[in-house]
Amino acid sequence: MKAMILAAGVGSRLSPITDVVPKPLIPVLGKPVLSRIIDLLEKHGFNQFIANTHYLGEKIQDYYLNNAGGKIKIVHEEELSGVAGGIRACADFLREGHSEGNRTFAIIMGDAITDIDLSAMLASHKSSGRLATIAVKQVDDTSQFGVVSFDSTNKVISFQEKPKKEQALSNWANTGVYLFEPAILDWIPSIVEAPTYDVAHDLFPNLLNNNIELNVFIANHTYWADLGTHAQYRQTLFDALNGALSLNCEGQKYSWGYLGEGTKMSAGCFIKGKAYIGKNCYIGRCIMKGNVVIEDNCIIEDGTVIQDSLILSGAIIRNGCRIREMNIKPGDDIYPVAEPMEDAIVINPISGKSDLNGEKQTASTTKDEKVSENSFLSFVNEAAERFVKIFQ
Repeated sequence: MKAMILAAGVGSRLSPITDVVPKPLIPVLGKPVLSRIIDLLEKHGFNQFIANTHYLGEKIQDYYLNNAGGKIKIVHEEELSGVAGGIRACADFLREGHSEGNRTFAIIMGDAITDIDLSAMLASHKSSGRLATIAVKQVDDTSQFGVVSFDSTNKVISFQEKPKKEQALSNWANTGVYLFEPAILDWIPSIVEAPTYDVAHDLFPNLLNNNIELNVFIANHTYWADLGTHAQYRQTLFDALNGALSLNCEGQKYSWGYLGEGTKMSAGCFIKGKAYIGKNCYIGRCIMKGNVVIEDNCIIEDGTVIQDSLILSGAIIRNGCRIREMNIKPGDDIYPVAEPMEDAIVINPISGKSDLNGEKQTASTTKDEKVSENSFLSFVNEAAERFVKIFQ
């Protein structure tokens, strides 16, 4: 079966991470989110893949050429053309080469992470006999989502785009996971007729207006998150660390999390909570609290405290830094402020940016938490004598 992954978005809300990494390649515990989506699709019998790209598309192309042996076909769009416009760009692939009687294809957003049961969704789609099936999930805040109303047979009645709670006709969010029959491609106008064409805003309402029935698949017990903001990206990784989202991770598994191949970890490093540490890192004498994710090729120097944070590939956290509830972008070199003060800002000397995540980040927060480098290292050395090494 075939599947298309929508990977053309800019991901501006994840800047400055997406200044250097296209959103489909942002890592989710050691693997790009796009690869996590492919893993899910393969688990449910999909084996031919295509993705449309736009922003930093050459990086996506290079990654999958070099790391996936051409498993996924890439179609680059010079101009963004909407979700249905992106599907139109891949229409030839989606129409042709299907096995007999198995022409249904999947469409899935390339910036979301989910563990949806696509096999159950496919069964629902086939039994409905409808042209398209939309996976929906109940949400509390409808103002952040397109919502779908449907009847007792799961036939779509109407759509609303991000209604206020008091105006919403439904609290069932459109997850952006679809199953389509090839005939739906005939309902997408040409690029001349509609240079930009969307699925939720244009295609689905047009189908309803023409009395074409659409199906819903209720995915209420599914994990689903749009990795659209720094806070949600970080939270999704923490959810995976704590078992709310089941992902296969490389590396050695411990009671506290995962340790990647080639990583060297000092005996004076203590983890109070959960951690994922990627490949080829150096971890000095430090403390990790809460949930911590450190991707490949990072250096964490002695005397650091990292709490509820994400450190992306190639970053260096220098001696004495205190990182809390932060996303550190790839390659950042982070030094502590010279004299820790309340609400002091961690400065990145390479980029000159103190606003690392599009919002103010602090190096320390309360006077009680401020510890000089020497006293911190004394604490770690004393603790090392009292506790066993984390590998035991």
